[in-house]
Amino acid sequence: MKEKLELLIANIRDDLNIIGKMKAEYDIFIQGLGGKTPDNFQKAVIGYYLHNFYNACENIFLNIAKAFENNIDPQEWHKSILKRMKLEIDGIRPRIISDILYRYLDEFRAFRHIFRHIYSYELDWEKEKIVADRFNETVLLFNKELGEYIIFLKNLLQ
Repeated sequence: MKEKLELLIANIRDDLNIIGKMKAEYDIFIQGLGGKTPDNFQKAVIGYYLHNFYNACENIFLNIAKAFENNIDPQEWHKSILKRMKLEIDGIRPRIISDILYRYLDEFRAFRHIFRHIYSYELDWEKEKIVADRFNETVLLFNKELGEYIIFLKNLLQ
């Protein structure tokens, strides 16, 4: 079990590091816009970062589920894995994310679905902007709550 927990901690830290780099690149890109409404290409770039952020979050959640519950329903697993992370599982693990972070990440999940499946040329900036405007707060909260979860895992190792 020790090796399994150490590997989980290492994987979470690696994904958090990737999120940090992604967020830094995103911030540079956004600063370059100078407050202007993005054109279609720029909307696609922003969408790419928002999409990849949620993918990284979901990867962490999958690693946690595999380490503790090891039962991922193939039907609608994108929704169920996120919901599972806000649940405390008695005797197994605490909740990973708060209700507020769950709501924020669910917006990213829904956006990611649209971004992946959009076949028209233009993204709806008003909808994308809602998620983009919440990116900073969501990343901060995600890092805080996953940092607390790493502490929980480290305590299990003692």
